Amino acid sequence: MDLLIVLVVVLGFPALIACLWYWVSRRNRRSGVWRGATGGMLGIADEVFRPQAHYARQVQIVQQGLRAPAPAPGDPPHPSAGGD
Repeated sequence: MDLLIVLVVVLGFPALIACLWYWVSRRNRRSGVWRGATGGMLGIADEVFRPQAHYARQVQIVQQGLRAPAPAPGDPPHPSAGGD
């Protein structure tokens, strides 16, 4: 009986992690936003053991949401704007 409990605990933990990984990846795929499943699960480790990497990732997320700055009035047009 003790062996059975040990096997359930030892084999159950990796199975639980695999199920969580699968669930997170399916949820991300369904929402239409591609995010790596490990980003959320292993982000806690970055926050605890590498706070600089966690902070850099938070800055990157904020910068991705920002709009590009508008061109100044005296700037030449961008080559892809279609003007010859």
